[in-house]
Amino acid sequence: MDGDEQSDEKVMTVVEHLDELRTRLIRSLLVFVVTLVVTFFFGKEIIKFLELPAGNITFQALSIEEPLMVYCKVSFYAALVVSAPYLLFEIAGFIAPGLKPAEQKIMMPIVLGGPLLFVLGALFCHQFVLPPMLTFFNSFGVGISPVQQRLDFYISLVTMMMLYMGFCFQLPLVIFAASLAGLVNSRQLLATWKYALVISSVVAAIITPDPTVISMLIVMAALMGLYLISILMLKLTGR
Repeated sequence: MDGDEQSDEKVMTVVEHLDELRTRLIRSLLVFVVTLVVTFFFGKEIIKFLELPAGNITFQALSIEEPLMVYCKVSFYAALVVSAPYLLFEIAGFIAPGLKPAEQKIMMPIVLGGPLLFVLGALFCHQFVLPPMLTFFNSFGVGISPVQQRLDFYISLVTMMMLYMGFCFQLPLVIFAASLAGLVNSRQLLATWKYALVISSVVAAIITPDPTVISMLIVMAALMGLYLISILMLKLTGR
């Protein structure tokens, strides 16, 4: 009987976890849908914001449905970014009870700092990486052919670049989490700055599609700046 009772308790525990997961998924989906409705009303403003780094480049659509598809795409991406903090909160709330206290400490910076750093990275790309890159592409066509950029291709390029930089800006969060887990400390990071410089240059070369070194150097400088800021944070916290 005792074995049956323990088995029933385990079954109930699994069922309760599944029910909690279902509830959190439903709440997350509702928040995303509501956010998507809101961002859908601001689709034109979002597109104009993404077009700002292009300067005087003229955009064109090659099919009648392309503007609508682009509108829906940017609304969807914006809804993902805006609803991401709540989605992370639900994920953290679900897995936190099964984590050790040290692991739970890592969850808080991820939930709070992750979305903020992502937005900062995307804005950095929008303001400092995209303008020189797009200026080069546009100026290269002077005397050859006027540039008329397809809207869908442009939006895909810009959102991809902003996505990459958003993830790159998670570097301080990754380093801080690794420090909390006891994997690295400030002395180790400071001693390996040359390797960090090489890795930063490789990453910058990969995510910048233009052949000039300007945008690559901007991205590399940003990554190294984040690396040094991470070291400073660890030193200030005694790690």
